[in-house]
Amino acid sequence: MKKILLLSTLLSGYLLADGLEYKGNIGFESGYVDHDMKDKRDHQNAVRLEVELKQKMKNDEFVFSGEAIVDADDKNRRYLNVKDLYYKHNFENSDLLIGRNTRFWGAMEFYNHTDTFNTKDWRDDPFDYDAKIGANNIAYTQYFENSEFSVIAKVHEERQRVQDSESVNNFMPSIYSDTLVTQKDRDRPTLYLKYSGSGEDTQIDYSFIYQNGYDEQRYLAPVGATLQQHAYLVDKVMAYATLVSGSTIYKTELAHTKSDDDKVSDYSQLSLGLEHTLYGVVGKADIGLLAEYYKYKERDDSKLGAKEFGNLFADDVVVGFRYSFNDSADSDILGGVAVDRDNKEKMISLEYNTRLYNKYKLGLSYQHLSPKEDSLFKELDSVKLDFGYYF
Repeated sequence: MKKILLLSTLLSGYLLADGLEYKGNIGFESGYVDHDMKDKRDHQNAVRLEVELKQKMKNDEFVFSGEAIVDADDKNRRYLNVKDLYYKHNFENSDLLIGRNTRFWGAMEFYNHTDTFNTKDWRDDPFDYDAKIGANNIAYTQYFENSEFSVIAKVHEERQRVQDSESVNNFMPSIYSDTLVTQKDRDRPTLYLKYSGSGEDTQIDYSFIYQNGYDEQRYLAPVGATLQQHAYLVDKVMAYATLVSGSTIYKTELAHTKSDDDKVSDYSQLSLGLEHTLYGVVGKADIGLLAEYYKYKERDDSKLGAKEFGNLFADDVVVGFRYSFNDSADSDILGGVAVDRDNKEKMISLEYNTRLYNKYKLGLSYQHLSPKEDSLFKELDSVKLDFGYYF
């Protein structure tokens, strides 16, 4: 709590700066997990502060966003995470970004296998794929009439710290060490070439990405008496797109990865999905019906693949819905069921979000995980409450 109060005090001096835009929230999160795992807690309570600052000038802008988390029980979840801290200069038809930031790529609702830029933050919710660690990079983007082209160089690989051993969200063996082993130097740049565009006559958005450098997947291997993550080099090509036709949105993500590590198989990923909206089903409320399919295919079964990486979306069908109340509180409900076609592993999720008195937000969520027997994960049921004040 002292860290959050200190950060709030430091930030308050900047909020009066001329031309400064800011937003953020401070809130409380509480969760309960029903499980049968020995020596694991069944609860988690924490205070979270999130702040975003943006200082704009004529052709320049400085951006900061970060979060501070103080967990009442888990000492590993008392930390500051700087997601964005960068300078951007805007030219007439292009811009140059230098610093640390987060990016969100992909088209699917439940999981994005083309979202490869940032490292997952395992100290946060492991099932929230938007929980990321900021990445140091330099990026140049050229803008055209209906498209843009970016050259991005990420210049450092972040290690993944985990929650403490008594947390149900720590799936690692007791001998796990967060020391990162990299195939080349840890600061070896990972290069991304990204082209994005939209249709002139049709409602289509698309992106093509080439990646050369460290993969977002990492495998565990013993180093002395510990088990450590190993980051390996790849050549990867990716694409994703959304097409709107009437009341239906069609989505896809494609990727192929060539591994430079003899232990890791080359692999391909495919996802297809659609969302069809029924308007005015109950008064002003709309309901979106979602269906998605995910496939991970390794090219050499004798090497590391989806099973060894603990990938939950190896051969999965997901069906779900989004119920939008269209009220003044922006209330909605999102639910889904993911089932593995091979081993019937399933994950059920349901979340409700609403706004209270304009400045407060309330979130309730439920999740059930039934993993396969040899999975890194264990069977559990969890409920979570989030309540925050937004400014």
